Amino acid sequence: MKRAPSQLTLREMFSDTERLASELIEHLELGFIPTNEQLIRLVREVPEGVEKRRVEDISVRNQVAELLKCDHFTQEVFEKLDEYLKAIDLSINKIIDGD
Repeated sequence: MKRAPSQLTLREMFSDTERLASELIEHLELGFIPTNEQLIRLVREVPEGVEKRRVEDISVRNQVAELLKCDHFTQEVFEKLDEYLKAIDLSINKIIDGD
């Protein structure tokens, strides 16, 4: 079982925080943003003079479901990262206060 961030050394907290930040950045760049851009392209209005295309409801629903799945993962990683950052802040404040 993994230890809570508050039970780790400061070095371990920084290491895990760096890993989580990298994971979040990679997910946003390779998962969330491209999925969002696909949805935007799918539902974008086409300009006048351009041949209209039919977009099925199921296509929009599937793309939104994929984006929501990406968002859920983004939130999970962000919450873990936030937990680590709070633990680091608390640990540093204890060091400064001499506790």
